[in-house]
Amino acid sequence: MAPIDGYWGKQTATVDWCEENYVVSSYIAEFWNTLSNAVIILAPLFMLIVGYQQNIERRFMYSFLAVTVIGTGSWLFHMTLKYSMQLMDEVPMLWGSTSFIYSSLMVKSKPNEDNVLVQLSLFSMCLFVTLMYLFINAPVFLQVAYGLLNTVVIFSMVKTCLTMECDKRIFLGGVGCYLIGFFFWNVDNIYCHHLKYLKVSQAASGMLFECHAWWHIFSGIGAYLGLLFSLHTRYVYLQRKPRVKLLFGFWPYIVIDNTTAKQK
Repeated sequence: MAPIDGYWGKQTATVDWCEENYVVSSYIAEFWNTLSNAVIILAPLFMLIVGYQQNIERRFMYSFLAVTVIGTGSWLFHMTLKYSMQLMDEVPMLWGSTSFIYSSLMVKSKPNEDNVLVQLSLFSMCLFVTLMYLFINAPVFLQVAYGLLNTVVIFSMVKTCLTMECDKRIFLGGVGCYLIGFFFWNVDNIYCHHLKYLKVSQAASGMLFECHAWWHIFSGIGAYLGLLFSLHTRYVYLQRKPRVKLLFGFWPYIVIDNTTAKQK
């Protein structure tokens, strides 16, 4: 029988996912839901390093950083199940989504151009939703807001795909992974009692039936590929000859031809 309270004490978070608490480790409340955030943290962190070396536009750097912050907050939340850590998970998801929207909206702008009006509009909207969430303290409210923002992101990417020169493989891979992750998120919420039965009957299943952990992995890959798509499309538009390269033969990242920029 798993202990009710582990190293971090009683749960103060308003959400507790389907994974049983403190089963694998007394130091990590939801073990697989915690470790699965490694994908969300490390993938954009690598692209941050590459982007810094390539001198990519700041909005893309901020977007990759936002994903890493989301993953770190999610790691801390699932590890502790504390309300303060829950906010570190949920609120960055909201703000990160607006950075993705901004990058999509500015795909045809001049090099390093900023739109202060769009920035202020997105900032005001995010601040309003954040304050409302803190006031009503209902996770469903934030989940709906996050879902709507991501719908805007996807439709913006679809429009880009239909109207601009782009790499549709990255687009399809990103959207496909995100939708698979969303499927697992729903399974974890709707069929939790069935999943718990499977975990009991298959004692050595490990992460297999931890659907929220699979949500982390697939949504993290989807978000990363979505940003790669926006970055690649942006630099195709700027005629900077972006190339997709593979780390270890399978993990995609983007490199930019900086010689073109110098010639201009």
